[in-house]
Amino acid sequence: MTKTKKAANAGVDAILGFEFQRNCALYLLLNDYDRFKGREFFLCIEHHDDFLFCYRSDCREKIEEVHSYQAKKLTGAVWTINERFAEAVAKMLEVGNDLINDPAPKCQSYTHDLIFISNTDIKLSYKPSKDEKEDGKKEITYLLNEQNFKCSFDGIPEEIQKLIDKKVGGFCKKEKIKYYKPELDNLRIEWVDLPRRKKDQKDILVGLMCRNFPHVSDPNAAVELLLSLFREVEAVYNQGRIINLLDSSKRVEGGEIKRAIDVIETEQKTFNLWRSYSTELSRKFKVPIGIQNNHENYIRNTFELMKDMANREHQIIKSFVRENDYSMDFYDHEGMFYKYVYDIKNGNSINLMDVDIFFSVLCAYVECHGGDI
Repeated sequence: MTKTKKAANAGVDAILGFEFQRNCALYLLLNDYDRFKGREFFLCIEHHDDFLFCYRSDCREKIEEVHSYQAKKLTGAVWTINERFAEAVAKMLEVGNDLINDPAPKCQSYTHDLIFISNTDIKLSYKPSKDEKEDGKKEITYLLNEQNFKCSFDGIPEEIQKLIDKKVGGFCKKEKIKYYKPELDNLRIEWVDLPRRKKDQKDILVGLMCRNFPHVSDPNAAVELLLSLFREVEAVYNQGRIINLLDSSKRVEGGEIKRAIDVIETEQKTFNLWRSYSTELSRKFKVPIGIQNNHENYIRNTFELMKDMANREHQIIKSFVRENDYSMDFYDHEGMFYKYVYDIKNGNSINLMDVDIFFSVLCAYVECHGGDI
C-alpha cells in the first residue's frame, strides 16, 4: 500500500527551501552528464526525499537503481553527529524502507543509495570515554570537504559507525518512530562544491555549463532552461499526499533533459553557422538588417515553429531537409542553401516568404545533418 506522509509535498509550506535542492540536483547532473546521458533515468523532486535519480532498465519497464538525496544547508560551522544530523539520517533510512515498498516495478538486482549531501563541511568525530582511553582507544575524526568529498557508511571508521548508530537509534526511540537500522548499509555521505548564497550557486552552475558544453554561447540561458524543467515538477502537490514512483507528474524524464540539452546545442550550432557565413547568406537571401541584428531570436522562433506539427509548411521543409543531405554536392553554404530553397519551393506549395523558408532550411539542416558542425 502506498504511503501517506507528512513529508509529502502537499501544500504551500513545501514550496519553501527548494532552491538549494534544485541547484544541487542540476550540479550533479551537469558535473557527470556523460554518465547520465548513457542511461535511462528520471529525476523526482520533493518526492520520497528532496530529490531522486531513478535509473531504469533499457526497456524502461523496471527500476534498476535509485540514488535518493537529502540535501541540507547549515548556517554556521560544520555538521557533526548531533540530533539534527540524527534526525536527517533517521528520515533517510525510512525513505530507504519506503523505496523497497514502493509499487513501482523493480529489477531483481534493484539497489538504492541514501545520500546525505551538503555544501557545509561534515565532521564525524569519535571521542573515547576515560575507560576507553585507558584501553588504548584514541580520538578519531573523519572530515568530508573538498579534499575528501564522499564516503559510504561502511567506509568510515567502525567507532564512528557505532556512534551514528547509537545517535540515530536514540533519536528514533525518543520520537517513538521506527528505526530502520538495516538501511544504514545503503547510507552515503557527500560534500558538494556549492557556495551558500543562491546567486553564487547559479554562477557555479553557469561555470559548469561553460566547461562541459563550451560551444554554448549563452550558458546562463541554458542553465535557466534546465532549472525551469525542475521548477515545473517541484511544486506539483502529491495528490492526496500520496508518494509513489509511478506518479509521472513528479518526474523530469531523462529524455526531456537530454532533449533540452540537444536543443541548446543545436541552437548554438545554428548561431555559429549563421555568424560564419552571414554576409554571403544575407546578400543571397535578402535578409533584412533588422533580422540580421536579431538573428538569435529569429532562429529560436524558427525552431519553435518547427516543433509544432500543426505548422504544415515548416514540417514540409524539415521533412525535405531530413531526407536530402546536400552537403556532399556543394562546395559552399550559399549554393547549398539556395538549392534547398529552390527545390522546396518548386516541389511544394509553401506560403512563406523566402527569408522564412531560408531560416527554416538553416535550422532543419543543423538539426538533421549538423552533427559535425
